[in-house]
Amino acid sequence: MNFFKFYHTFFNNLTDFFRTVGVRFLQDCKKLKGTTKKRIKIIIIWMLALLILMNPIASPLLTSINNQEFFSYHIRDGIAGLTGGVFGQEKQEYYLATGTYENQINGPLFGAAKGKNLILIQVEALQNIMIHASYNGQELTPNLNQLIKEQGSLYFDHYYQQLGSGNTSDSEFVTNNSYLGSIESYTYQLYEDNYFKGLPWILKEQGYQTAVFHGYNKTFWNRENIYPKLGFDTFVNSDVLKSDNIIGIGGGNITGISDAAFFQQSIETLKTMPQPFYSFLITLSSHHPFKLPEELSQITLAKEDEDTLFGDYINSIHYADQCLGLFLNLLKENGLYENSVIALYGDHFGLPQTDSDVQKQVSKFLGYDYKLNHMMNIPLIIHLPNSDINETFSLAAGEADFLPTISYLLGLERLDTLYLGQNLLTAKSGFVFEQTHLLKGSFINDNIVFEMSRDGVFSHSKAWRVDDGSEVDVTPFEQDYLKAKQLVELSDFYLKNDVLRKALLEGLNIDEIISGTVSETKKPEYVYTATTNDLKENTELNKIVQSEEEVSILVTPSSDWQEQDESKVFFMDLISYMHEHKNVRALINLDENAISMLRYLKNDQLDINNNDAVTARKEVISRLIPVLHSFDLYTKTEYEGFKDVIVTLKKDTYTIPEIKDFLDQNHPWAVAIDVDNAKEENLAYVLKRNSNYVYGYGTNNINYDDKALKELGFDGFIVKPVQESLPY
Repeated sequence: MNFFKFYHTFFNNLTDFFRTVGVRFLQDCKKLKGTTKKRIKIIIIWMLALLILMNPIASPLLTSINNQEFFSYHIRDGIAGLTGGVFGQEKQEYYLATGTYENQINGPLFGAAKGKNLILIQVEALQNIMIHASYNGQELTPNLNQLIKEQGSLYFDHYYQQLGSGNTSDSEFVTNNSYLGSIESYTYQLYEDNYFKGLPWILKEQGYQTAVFHGYNKTFWNRENIYPKLGFDTFVNSDVLKSDNIIGIGGGNITGISDAAFFQQSIETLKTMPQPFYSFLITLSSHHPFKLPEELSQITLAKEDEDTLFGDYINSIHYADQCLGLFLNLLKENGLYENSVIALYGDHFGLPQTDSDVQKQVSKFLGYDYKLNHMMNIPLIIHLPNSDINETFSLAAGEADFLPTISYLLGLERLDTLYLGQNLLTAKSGFVFEQTHLLKGSFINDNIVFEMSRDGVFSHSKAWRVDDGSEVDVTPFEQDYLKAKQLVELSDFYLKNDVLRKALLEGLNIDEIISGTVSETKKPEYVYTATTNDLKENTELNKIVQSEEEVSILVTPSSDWQEQDESKVFFMDLISYMHEHKNVRALINLDENAISMLRYLKNDQLDINNNDAVTARKEVISRLIPVLHSFDLYTKTEYEGFKDVIVTLKKDTYTIPEIKDFLDQNHPWAVAIDVDNAKEENLAYVLKRNSNYVYGYGTNNINYDDKALKELGFDGFIVKPVQESLPY
């Protein structure tokens, strides 16, 4: 037998065995008691552990788990406990953490702020390039500069944003929960019903009162509904805080409360709160597009910087700094300063590096090239009044690191929750994983910025030094790339599967959590082709749909759908048809212009008669399979929330090594290749080493019978239901 055939026959059978028998055993375990149940459970744990170690199907979840210390650690714990190993007990406490925090709580700063209030300020759009900076002899952030110089201050000058698609709201989320927000849409809405155990809940368990302050509409970003879920007792918003109605503050056409009024009114609530408390304050004045009124703009600009984003920004940040100085004085005047640890950071960048005019202005201001890492660099300052320490930390750090770092200063003995950051006060090196602006898999460490290529091919990526921006070879950084990618995927996995609820509330162990996430999506052997007109009119296609339990159809538009109106009609027709035929899965060809239509599918204005539009839309979308013809669309599509994706591979577009590279790092639902190309180098079998499924397509399919196609290594085929030509 051909080696590739043997390899895949063996591992496919092995995978099917583990999946089928493992899930069945887990179901049966619920019906068993005593010794029998215990023995079977041991078998299941070992089977799952073996599957994780072997990872024969190249599952991205299993790959992530296999590379994360805490998952491996708890699998070993489970096996040892159930078999009477060193732990000697059947039920272990389950921690979903990196395992570093509890082992590093004996340093000199552990508990330095124990029992004190925590006052955390998220400053809108504050970038680190503003700290210690002057413009034409004018100091831009004098109050922050002075705070950094004072005894008791810890300044992190290589601290970076880590966002999802929610910008400010996702900055709040990652800071308080130590894993990333969603890239599909804003986390506060998508995962409102999840169980969270971040900083507010952790401090509540320590006797803290918790409150969050923001001077805007309480419904924006769904804050009103999500904050109680995150653990905040009180939300002080525009219902309480009275705006001084300064035009331009808040951004765009929003008229918001000034930072001065925000802090002056917030102090009235703070001084009445029982201590210790955790107060989280979110500022507004320095929001894009930074249009402060003239009376608040105190930096005199050069002529070329007037009425520019850069000029408006530095005036906005200077004003925000003034207000922060005011707030620090208010804390002192009201007796709160001495008994508090005060921390502040920027939520995200304000000056886009991708804007050519901004890039030129900021580069001139800095005296060096303004790069992505400078754009994403935000300051973190932690101030402990009456402490004799004053130190600047220059290791790479991100917003996910805040939770374990502040917990260490507050003297928490353990973190019995999930967190993906590290304690910066004991860490020997830094590592920041990114998913926005720098593509998933990109990272920043103490020396290097690695930017993953948009086409998903590692060798096409680039890297440069943090200190001088000089480019370096990417070859040594593949393992760090994988680590960054897997951390992003773990964050996504935790959100989508509500893992904290399953582990901390439902008491599930790692084997039970994994078994519950095994994909049961069935990949069809035949994918039929049709136009949207065929969905309505083709008698032969209708017979197939009515006679088969599940039908997959590669659907193409009946007319030019690159125009927005035409594409809307296409999707509406498709959605209506799929809503009516629950057994149909639709594959659609996507290009750069069509990616935006994926967002349209989630639009609340879509309506399906006689059914709840939102519920129906979600159900239909779950049966939609994007078909991509370019690697650089893969992550974009994945970011839109489509986990089942088919990638078509053409040797005249990508080389075989590039295809292998892409499939080594990414795991599409299936790949599709021209049947005639499959003969060369046993290509179908080669690709199956990295993908779950391989489809064949091509106008010459008619020349191959099923047996011949199977022998070439294909799992399924894209075929014609009637006599139309294939869309390739």
